[in-house]
Amino acid sequence: MNIDIVGRHCQVQDALKTYVQEKMDKLDKFSLKVELCHIVFKTEKVNQICEIILLGKNLRLTAIETTKAMQVSFDAAASNIQNQLRRYHDKIKDRSHEKIQLNPGPDSETDEELEDIGEDES
Repeated sequence: MNIDIVGRHCQVQDALKTYVQEKMDKLDKFSLKVELCHIVFKTEKVNQICEIILLGKNLRLTAIETTKAMQVSFDAAASNIQNQLRRYHDKIKDRSHEKIQLNPGPDSETDEELEDIGEDES
């Protein structure tokens, strides 16, 4: 997964970049086809905004969080994106393991009826 970290109207420190890298690498456990993780840090007056966008094949997940501290904003957005990934992963998993059950129609004969027919012929 490629991780892009961008700061708008602010500088992103190296310590925060390494923290983000470690946290985003843990999302690989869902084994989805996530190709790109785009993280944008913004500053608006006193608010620190973190926006996480995950892109993949037939997948686009977005989480935006606003707090007073940059790392807290990232943690909240990462938690949100992890919940979205978990739900998406479970949804895909349930679809692939769904079993088709055939319900006999009203005209089909049951095993007992077939046995009775076999006894009548003898």
